[in-house]
Amino acid sequence: MPGLGSRQHFPALIAEPDLVYLDAASGTPCPEPVIAQLTAELRGPAANPGRGGHPWARDALRRFEEARATVAAFLGTSFPDEVAFTRGATGAMAFLADRWGPAALANGGDILFCPGDHLSTVRPWLRLAERMRHQGVRAVAYRRDRLGRIDPDDFARAASDRTAVVVATDVHNLHGTRTDLDALAIPPTATVCLDCSQSAGRLPLRLAESRAELAVVSGHKMFGPPATGTVYVRRDQHHRIAVDRAAARSGPARHVSPLTDAAEEGSLDGAGAAGLASATAFLDTIGLDRVGGHLATLAARFADGASRICGVTLLGPPVDASRPHSGIAAFAVDGQAGADVAFALERRGVYVRSGDHCLDGPREDAVRVSFHLYNDENDVDRLLQGLAAAAERD
Repeated sequence: MPGLGSRQHFPALIAEPDLVYLDAASGTPCPEPVIAQLTAELRGPAANPGRGGHPWARDALRRFEEARATVAAFLGTSFPDEVAFTRGATGAMAFLADRWGPAALANGGDILFCPGDHLSTVRPWLRLAERMRHQGVRAVAYRRDRLGRIDPDDFARAASDRTAVVVATDVHNLHGTRTDLDALAIPPTATVCLDCSQSAGRLPLRLAESRAELAVVSGHKMFGPPATGTVYVRRDQHHRIAVDRAAARSGPARHVSPLTDAAEEGSLDGAGAAGLASATAFLDTIGLDRVGGHLATLAARFADGASRICGVTLLGPPVDASRPHSGIAAFAVDGQAGADVAFALERRGVYVRSGDHCLDGPREDAVRVSFHLYNDENDVDRLLQGLAAAAERD
């Protein structure tokens, strides 16, 4: 069983033993099992999955559907055909807005969104609202507080009997806060679209039990290959998906569901699907409950240490070490740009994230750290040492 706080399954980290990598929220290194699976796929028969009736093509399609079933089980869906493979979460969210949204909003209605969420989560729905404004579609904003928590009162203000779609983020990409959908006054007739880019691979999802009927997942943030992801659409929403029959897959035995017909047009990325399935299997051997507990320990240690450094302000709510956590945290250093702080840490071999964080209205002072299962308490301590030194430069 892979150990928590160990680099042993990550060649990129083994190659740089003095590096403290704290940017998992941007992308995770591939573990050996995923690399091995990708290698096996690329070394094997080169057939296009399902494109042809010969054994290579049939076997490639079988492996592709096995990968779908594995990923669907990991995400806690009711049926494998509720999951389709995409080019990352950005492509998945754009797909939902473009191919599901028009039918769902054909009679008008409001799209609730948070301006403080990731741009790739928000912008596809704003474009849809603009495109359908003459049909009575509006984009209505709800807010987060300064610590990244959705304001339930403001959400209740924004919601109404016009609300058709609620676009929400499961774990915020800067603050690391998790959204409790059950605590929000979501109208019962509204459909919820959930961005799970920062929760998948860190915390259990159980989508079948969730209030969300739609969801997107980023594979490269949960140890999968680059540019992989999935889109989830519950079966009772499949009838709203626009399927381009001319572009859908050709050949025998291709149809799985309206979702897969629409989202998996053209040649299938069999290697990417197999690699993402391997990543979910890798995480299952560890257990997401254990991962979330490990991340809570690291996040709590960081928050406690950072709160003791003069001039450092934490940009998230308090961390409860007894409850699973995303492992994502953010801070600012008084009087210093985030890029300068990140550079000071980089010189000490600690890699973090600064910049606009893909948010509207960049915080030039914000720095994000994101732990994952390969980090340990020594990594936290090295971060705190570097942060204390950076704060003294002010």
